[in-house]
Amino acid sequence: MKFALVVLGAPESGLCHFRAQGFARALGAANARLTRVFFYGDGVRAAAAENVTSIEAWSEIAASQDCELVLCSASAESHGVLLPPAPFTLMGLGALMEAGHDCDRIMSFD
Repeated sequence: MKFALVVLGAPESGLCHFRAQGFARALGAANARLTRVFFYGDGVRAAAAENVTSIEAWSEIAASQDCELVLCSASAESHGVLLPPAPFTLMGLGALMEAGHDCDRIMSFD
């Protein structure tokens, strides 16, 4: 089964990222495929330079699951994340629509 995740909350605003990362790791253990993590709204702050711990955790998940980490380009612009670190990339909302079409399930975390 293929999954995509949508992360809406900022890394420092509670347990949103912790739960999303735990879910992503559990997918790997269950032999399910994580194809894309889409960060929207405050969620794009996961790739902000001051959130080193978040960048490292998501990078580890991307490497172990071979998935894409996608920042909403409009949200990233409004939060000042203009040059995201690898493996994060900037894409529009079309990337979220594409994930919905290509995956069996989309889970959102706020």
